Amino acid sequence: MDEYEWDDRLFGKVGIKRVETKRFIRFEHLKVKQKENGYWYSRTSYWFIRFPYCKNDTQILVANIVALIIMLQVIGRIFSSLMSSSF
Repeated sequence: MDEYEWDDRLFGKVGIKRVETKRFIRFEHLKVKQKENGYWYSRTSYWFIRFPYCKNDTQILVANIVALIIMLQVIGRIFSSLMSSSF
């Protein structure tokens, strides 16, 4: 719990933890909301490819979006060439 950066939001507390590995960066979001009979929590993770030239989180997000678009175009071209050659 100490590893998270906590922030008070409208529907409870939100903690964000950044975990870096050799090739990936993972952001863990932990949401805690107090209910009448206890607590409700939800934990989600978002994975990003680590690019060495990116200096902040916004650049990492943009680089991952561009990489996703390029990969989808390559997969689309491979798929369309396979479909056109089979008929």
